[in-house]
Amino acid sequence: MKHRIGGITAIAAVCLGLGLGPAAFGGTAEGRAALQAGDFATALGELGAAARNGDPAAQNLYATMLKDGRGVAAPDSAAAVAWYRRAAEAGDADAQLNLGYMLFHGAGVPRDRESGIRWYEKAAEAGLPEAQYNVAKVYWDADGVPRDAEKAKRLFKAAAEKGLAPAQFGLGVALLNPPKADAAAAFNWFSRAARQGEAPAYAKLAGMYLLGSGVGKDPVAAQTWALIAEAAGDPLAAQLRMKLENDLTPEQNAAARSQAAAFVPRPERP
Repeated sequence: MKHRIGGITAIAAVCLGLGLGPAAFGGTAEGRAALQAGDFATALGELGAAARNGDPAAQNLYATMLKDGRGVAAPDSAAAVAWYRRAAEAGDADAQLNLGYMLFHGAGVPRDRESGIRWYEKAAEAGLPEAQYNVAKVYWDADGVPRDAEKAKRLFKAAAEKGLAPAQFGLGVALLNPPKADAAAAFNWFSRAARQGEAPAYAKLAGMYLLGSGVGKDPVAAQTWALIAEAAGDPLAAQLRMKLENDLTPEQNAAARSQAAAFVPRPERP
C-alpha cells in the first residue's frame, strides 16, 4: 500500500458488518443473530421478511447478504443496490454509506461518482466515521470533486477522533503538507494509527523517529518500526532496516528486534 492518501483504498464501511441498533421490526434481530452465527439460510429468510415489511436496518443487512452471495446461489449486486437504495432513502445511514460505495465504484449499477459522493455526504452528516473518511478522501484526492484540502482535513479529523485508523493515517499525511505542516500532530496521529495496526503508518513512524521530525530522534524506535513495517510487506522499510542495522550497535539492534516482536495491534474501536 502506498504511503499517501491517494493510495488508501476507500472503505466500503463497517455497516457491511453487523453493528446496527435495535431492530424495530420482527425478524431483524433473529436475522442478525443468525448472520452472526453463520446460519445464512435463516438470516436471509428473517432479514428478507423484515426488509419487505419496511425495516431499513433489515434492508441494509439483506442487501449486504445479496451483494456477498450469502444464503443465495450467487451474488446479486443489482438487487443489493435496490435494497440499499430503499433503506438509504428511508434515512438509514449505514445503507447510505453502502449505496454510496456501490454507486461510486459502479458495483451493480453504472458508475456514478457524483451520486456516490452525495450518499457518502449524507452518511457523513449522520456521523459515520467510515463515511467521513470516504468524503475526506475524495476531496483530498479531487476524485470527482474539486480539491478541498481543508474540508478533507476536517473530515479526516472527525473520523480519526472516533478511532478510525485509516482516517488517523490520512490526517497524519494531510498534516505534513504545507503551508501549515505540523509534524508533531502528524506524529501523534500516525502513532495512534500504527498502534491499531494501520500498516502504512509503520514506515512513517520509522522515518520520523530517524529524522527527529515531530518527535525526538530515536534510532532504536526507528528500527523497531522499520522491522514492523518490513514484516507487513513494505519494501522501503526493508531498505531502511538494513541501513539502520549497520548503524546501530548489536545491543540496539537486539532491543529493536525485541520490541518489534512484542508489538500487538490494539484497535481503539470495538
